[in-house]
Amino acid sequence: MAGHSHWAQIKHKKAKIDAQRGKLFSKLIKEITVATRLGGPNPEFNPRLRTAIEQARKANMPMETIERAIKKGSGELEGESYEEVIYEGYGPGGVAVMVITTTDNRNRTSAEVKHAFSKHGGSLGSSGCVSYLFERKGYIEVPASDISEEEIFEKAVEAGAEDVQSGLEIHQVYTSPEELYEVKEKLEKLGVPVEKAQITWIPVSTVSVSDAETAKRVLKLIDALDDLEDVQQVIANFEVPEEVLQQVEA
Repeated sequence: MAGHSHWAQIKHKKAKIDAQRGKLFSKLIKEITVATRLGGPNPEFNPRLRTAIEQARKANMPMETIERAIKKGSGELEGESYEEVIYEGYGPGGVAVMVITTTDNRNRTSAEVKHAFSKHGGSLGSSGCVSYLFERKGYIEVPASDISEEEIFEKAVEAGAEDVQSGLEIHQVYTSPEELYEVKEKLEKLGVPVEKAQITWIPVSTVSVSDAETAKRVLKLIDALDDLEDVQQVIANFEVPEEVLQQVEA
């Protein structure tokens, strides 16, 4: 999972910028709506919704906004009907990319995702063209500043996690998809400050992008996709060596 560990550190920094731009609210509202539609409006019996509400509260979303999204998801209020759609494709250097979206208009979202791929040297593929290169996992982020690498490892094992990867800014805890919310709640009971919890896709193997120009194009593609309003997650199977990443950032 080294590739995802490396990319997750980059994504963590970008998430802070997204939050500052105010884009986070839109994505959280859609997640609350879809979680409600799939699992019901009661967070006590819908762990995905419970987690989405927690993330919204951490982002200082007003409770009335959260309640309105839940009512839309349950059909109590009229509004957009969102569904989760996954797109697959290739980026520069043969990098495999999966794009998780929440949309009320497949045609619009497909067109936007296709345009982002083509504009930045990639290509949108058919369903299943790259998903075999990834596996579904539960993913939990914990601020590295709040707990040591040794302590998070011990508590993650006690909570039933499968793996832990530590970086400078975040610890990443991996679980089976089915056990994500159970492990999250156990970690919180053990005093671990969970920042994010979600079902995601983790690359089985990674592609090393050692050319700075190619790395720059891949990152621009990922940014362009992630900036789309309907996109919730972008996952790719690439690694960029630290010295190449420094060239790109310079």
